[in-house]
Amino acid sequence: MRTAIYLRLSRESDDSASLETQRQAARRWLVANGYDPADAVEYPDAGVSGAKPLEAREQMSALMAARPDLVIAWKLDRYARSVSEFLRLVAWGEHYGVKIATTDGTINTLTPTGRMVAVVLAALAEWEREMIKDRITEGHATRRQQGRWASGRAPRGYRIVRRDDAAYLEVEPEQASAIRDAVTTLVNGGTVAGTARIVGVSEPQWRRLLKAPTLRGQRAHKGKLITAADGITPVQFADPILSAAELKAARDRMNALATGKDRAPRRATPMCSDMAACYRGCKLNGGTSDKGIPLYRCKAGHTTIYAETLDQRVESDFLTVFGNMREVLVHLEGGNDLSADMEELQEQADRVADRIATAGALMMPTLERKAKELEAAYARLLAAHDPDTREVSVPTGRTMGQAWEAEDTAGRRRLLTLLNLRVTLYPREATDRLSVKWGPDPEQMAEAELAAIAASDAEELPPRRAPLTPDQHEEIRQDILDDIARQEALL
Repeated sequence: MRTAIYLRLSRESDDSASLETQRQAARRWLVANGYDPADAVEYPDAGVSGAKPLEAREQMSALMAARPDLVIAWKLDRYARSVSEFLRLVAWGEHYGVKIATTDGTINTLTPTGRMVAVVLAALAEWEREMIKDRITEGHATRRQQGRWASGRAPRGYRIVRRDDAAYLEVEPEQASAIRDAVTTLVNGGTVAGTARIVGVSEPQWRRLLKAPTLRGQRAHKGKLITAADGITPVQFADPILSAAELKAARDRMNALATGKDRAPRRATPMCSDMAACYRGCKLNGGTSDKGIPLYRCKAGHTTIYAETLDQRVESDFLTVFGNMREVLVHLEGGNDLSADMEELQEQADRVADRIATAGALMMPTLERKAKELEAAYARLLAAHDPDTREVSVPTGRTMGQAWEAEDTAGRRRLLTLLNLRVTLYPREATDRLSVKWGPDPEQMAEAELAAIAASDAEELPPRRAPLTPDQHEEIRQDILDDIARQEALL
């Protein structure tokens, strides 16, 4: 008679016996029942769950393909922890005439009684497995609501500590400092990929971290924010690394980069691109000649010029006009922008509204009290919300000429953009092909001033005057342009 020993060690259960224990028990059973253990073929599935389908287990699949006369295993749950899977094994055995037994004598499919006992015990094994899963799931949920750390590695910026025989999270100072530095760099013109290196994670990991509530000291489970028993208040697992405003600013910058609204120019972008146009108003794009020499080229094909010629002219003009001036950095001070904190309260208010829509009379007083608390908190934030800021100029200690020499192409582009460079390229036959000007575009300034006049008139009740006629509009526009031209001439 061909005999087979089936061995399985589960990853899920702590009480699984070792493969060697199962092997010795099977050999003893074979000897006691008149079989030679030396003739038995072993099929060990190590680290395989009993809930896994029979054919998905490598060694069980091989055993079923071999179709021995007798299969012996240590206990029922070595075969399967699912009633459906064990019944399939029994049906397979009946179809091919394979006896199925266990060393503890509980299973023997030769008799009707043995088959009935096998099915009952398989059902109990499945029930036990489901109970274990439920206990684990409920335990994790309880720990999450208590602000305890359930399992796994701590998220970036935090570490696991033990208090009162339980695991909690606390801020890891070094990692948290790197995260704050990265966010500051990102908000002030950095890229997601570049700041990910500051944090020490990959770009996808950094994106996930910024999108999650983790850096606010909160957690999400299956895509939903973990809240307290009231289903409204977020559970605080640890102190936040970033304020709501800082995290919102980082997310806004990340979204702007992703949509191209604030994407950094490519390295090959010419120094004066987006600031130069041809005499017909077309923007000049970068390009190369047939010999590979860099050019500025009108996208409509009106005219071209060597990039070196235009860049040198702009550099000379920049150093002549601004070279001896002191460089200053302008940054914003003041203001108390609480919009991100107000958004968090609004999210809690939305959850309250959802609960009220389905709550019974017993829960209504509690939810109404929570709604009033949120209203009061929102009113306090609204009273303190003052996002207006002021520009402050801080000298860097160097001249504009020194700044120009110290910067690379990207840095020089930044300087030119701040000074509102405007270059116009004329045809080859022109005496001077290049016009270099600084400051806002007069046409745009005129339109902005006219728009302000129109808005001011619209706010007057009653209106100070009738709407401007086209001739009046053009007359005022020309006066504004003349004033700008006189100011430029004085400069």
